[in-house]
Amino acid sequence: ANKRSVTIDAETEDGHELLLALIEQADVVVEDLDPGDAEELGFGYEQVSANRPELIYCSITPWGQSGPYVDLGFRASDIVLQGMGGPVAATGSPDREPLKLGGSLALMQAGLVGAWSVAMTLLRVEADGEGDHIDVSVYETQMGSRDRRTTSLTTYAYQGTPSSRRGGVAGLVLGGGAQPCLDGYVNITAIGPKIHQFVEMIGMGHLSGDERLMQPPLTLDPAFVEEISTAYLAWSMSRTKREALIEAQSYGMLSGVINTPEDLVNDPVFRGREVFEEIEHPVAGTFEYPSRPLLMGETPRQPASRAPLLGEHNAEVLTELLGVSAEDLPLLKGVGAI
Repeated sequence: ANKRSVTIDAETEDGHELLLALIEQADVVVEDLDPGDAEELGFGYEQVSANRPELIYCSITPWGQSGPYVDLGFRASDIVLQGMGGPVAATGSPDREPLKLGGSLALMQAGLVGAWSVAMTLLRVEADGEGDHIDVSVYETQMGSRDRRTTSLTTYAYQGTPSSRRGGVAGLVLGGGAQPCLDGYVNITAIGPKIHQFVEMIGMGHLSGDERLMQPPLTLDPAFVEEISTAYLAWSMSRTKREALIEAQSYGMLSGVINTPEDLVNDPVFRGREVFEEIEHPVAGTFEYPSRPLLMGETPRQPASRAPLLGEHNAEVLTELLGVSAEDLPLLKGVGAI
């Protein structure tokens, strides 16, 4: 984590002063309060940057700092923002309701946009000393998402055609989609001419070159599709998912296993690149954690530190950075400032 945790109640008089003093020490301030709340507390961008033009202030909120949804006080969560701005309308089965993507993807994308915006602004500060107020709208990051959203907007702009749910790859090509194996699932996609290698791989080489293979399955004789599907299932269920992967790759087809968490932890690729680090935590215990997903040729990776406990570094940060005396710390805690 390599982070330090400080807890301050900015609504107390002493806490207010402490937070202002910390901001004076900071290059970057990131906040996600409702628009206007930071100003009411005395920590708005104009207030804290008045004497510090180099300060970078990043606000990440559902709708941004202005607009009709802000004026109406609309609330939002990840599923709301994915549905309103993201590709939910095009995700899932056409026979069912739309589906959100897994996890808190909208919030993660907004965080990445904020991080890159801060990094670019830091470069500008180093060049000419000018900071800025970065206003990140989670809603807008979804509307501009590369995950089918910008492409669907472009399609609508050019053709007036809205995006729709089309089912999975398995409904569009004969050799596509997740396929069960002896120990899980493998994902193989045989698109275009690769479909001929696909039928050879599953033991139906006599169909190689058959023009019907290039047609969408829904336009074909169901018996023909069933014949191929049955052979495909028999092929996959006689192999582990890794055996199926290796064989499909040998035919030059896009393919990959569908890994479980156990598979990822034991993957020789990750082990060989030393992706996992063992970290001891005073509450959770000692476990392995995935580290940063990149290696730098000339910069050795520094060991990661554990995630901090809430307020663990109050004394360290307040005494070292702000010059608060050790004797005053119990007093600040007693009045609820920390």
